[in-house]
Amino acid sequence: MVILLAAAITAAIVQQTSPPPPPVVMYKREPGPHAVTLEPPQQQLGRWVMRPVFCERSDGPGGTVQAIVREPDARRFLTWSRSEPRRPLTLEFRIDASGRPLSIRRRMASEFEYVPDAEDVAPALAASRFATGGERSGCTATFVVDAVSIAGAPIAELMAYAVFPTTPPPKTVWQRITPAGSTCTNPSPDVLLRGFPAFGTLPEQPGYATWSMTGYDLDRGGKPRNLRTLAGTGTAALDRTAREAVAKSRFVPGVRVGCFYPYHKNGTILPAPVPPQEDAVRSAGSTCPREHGWDRPPVLTYPAAYRRRSIEGWAMVTYDVAPWGQTGNVRVLQSEPTSEFGDAAAAMIRSASFRKGGTGYTGCVDRVRYVMRKPGAPVVPEAVVD
Repeated sequence: MVILLAAAITAAIVQQTSPPPPPVVMYKREPGPHAVTLEPPQQQLGRWVMRPVFCERSDGPGGTVQAIVREPDARRFLTWSRSEPRRPLTLEFRIDASGRPLSIRRRMASEFEYVPDAEDVAPALAASRFATGGERSGCTATFVVDAVSIAGAPIAELMAYAVFPTTPPPKTVWQRITPAGSTCTNPSPDVLLRGFPAFGTLPEQPGYATWSMTGYDLDRGGKPRNLRTLAGTGTAALDRTAREAVAKSRFVPGVRVGCFYPYHKNGTILPAPVPPQEDAVRSAGSTCPREHGWDRPPVLTYPAAYRRRSIEGWAMVTYDVAPWGQTGNVRVLQSEPTSEFGDAAAAMIRSASFRKGGTGYTGCVDRVRYVMRKPGAPVVPEAVVD
């Protein structure tokens, strides 16, 4: 109270002995050089675009541009127009001899820095592939957001969002992807028989999904005709089997035009690289028993973005244990294929505790493996502490 009162008195004295202060003008941030201001605000379709990837050169300073075989394809998202560009996202990683990106981590000013709508960027990079060759290190990939109004977005991009939506597609998206003059919606014809591709016969897709949108018309008897592929990931085998599946479908009688239906094949399991043994990273002064007596076991949680893509991973975590059983000084020693597996494993260890008693431990090391179960297995994807 005294300090506040003194400040108030000082301000009063200044006003009595000085000319009136200028009017207060609130600071208004000017849009950046690449900003696009849309008035009124519009809903937009956004996607992450990767700029050229550079890796360190072994023969001198600078970097070399890396040839890419399969580009990362992060999920599209809906956003709103804004007066300044989105913050870019830069990932650091290495590339093994097979062209697989590993040891992926974000480059950011703070570990708590949040980049909106970027949950699928690192998983998408983990599922991408570069040209084969020698191992490369010091690689960086910068992703920027390309956002366009729904009214101006390419139809294929809107279809890609509708197949893998982050939120339910609004009416404006369905209006754009519906062919002009379509009589196959509002209402849609009842399905008597829906054909499906033999997904198991299609090529493996480790960590990434493919899709195909088939267009067709219906004859008087409800049989599809004029089958064509409208858009997709350009996977010839899926496009062909999707058209075959639509051809086998049957609908209630009635002539209709401008019908469309999507099929997609989810990613197959992308195994993690072989993890090291715990003894290889355990410190010489460790006092922690190899077999733990958990009082509160770790809550096993699989990172959702990697579970969706069927990407496996692991993390080596070290920590200490207080005499009362609480874990502390938790640190990630290694994790693959991205640092996000290490972040998830560290959070799991922090939530766990040992049985009380004793003098505590130092230098505990746990290997946390994130394992996907194949279709038909009796258990769901899980994390395993061993």
